[in-house]
Amino acid sequence: MEIYADFISQFPDQIKQHVEQHTCSNMVLYKPQMFIEGMTIHSADFHIIILPEPPPDTYVNDKLQSFDSGKIIAVNPGDTWFCAQGHSTKKYLSLLIKPDLIDKVAEEMGFSGDIRFLKLQNRFSSGLMQAIRSFEKETERPDTFTLMLDCLGIQIVALLLREFKTNLSKYSAYLPDSDAYIALAIEYIQVFYSANITIEDICREISVSPFHFIRTFKQKIGLSPHQYLLSVRIEKAQELLRKRQHSMAEVANQCGFVNLSHFSSKFKDITGYSPSSYKKNFNL
Repeated sequence: MEIYADFISQFPDQIKQHVEQHTCSNMVLYKPQMFIEGMTIHSADFHIIILPEPPPDTYVNDKLQSFDSGKIIAVNPGDTWFCAQGHSTKKYLSLLIKPDLIDKVAEEMGFSGDIRFLKLQNRFSSGLMQAIRSFEKETERPDTFTLMLDCLGIQIVALLLREFKTNLSKYSAYLPDSDAYIALAIEYIQVFYSANITIEDICREISVSPFHFIRTFKQKIGLSPHQYLLSVRIEKAQELLRKRQHSMAEVANQCGFVNLSHFSSKFKDITGYSPSSYKKNFNL
């Protein structure tokens, strides 16, 4: 697409020739076959990178960064990205989003001003990944149309702004009132239950010490944060099992369990049924 020509022109020819590309008016999804190594990449747009594995040594704005598996990278307009030489050929996802679209959606959500993502690495919900997959599938349909793609693009941007900390996000402020930060912790768990989140992750988001948070959360909710997280995961698993559209392994993965055995054990502990029995007997 012409509006992204400056970005794609930076790709080496051997990568450019094999890049899958899915576009709408203000967003493009690239699927490079390998990391772009040994050269500096920059963009005037927001650059959202979904990595299946950490890349080789990578510098963002000339600063060496260490990346974890299972995170989404958010690079702001004007930032530079340099990936050192490595040996990976893993396909990854690269979303370019026009600042005008980010600003428009942010304004609709009640934010005003120029948006900047504050965290380079971000956790993400299963809902965000489903929205990105829906966008990709829709671009491949022969009967797709601009309005549908633009609507899916808006959905993706709204989820990014809800889930990622920005300079205008409510998560960036310190919240001394316990009811306020417990509410934010609950919201965080409800969004990221499918990710491998820890107490430390939650406390970093709400700027409260783990000791104080655990004690206050149990006083307010009646469950420890870990128990509450587990209850949310089981509740979401029950919803998926009643729909009968996913395998047991898919349900376990989408609800944040480390493996099927762990899921089955915890599910039976809480509900009194094995997942298979629940799926069989509690179909809607």
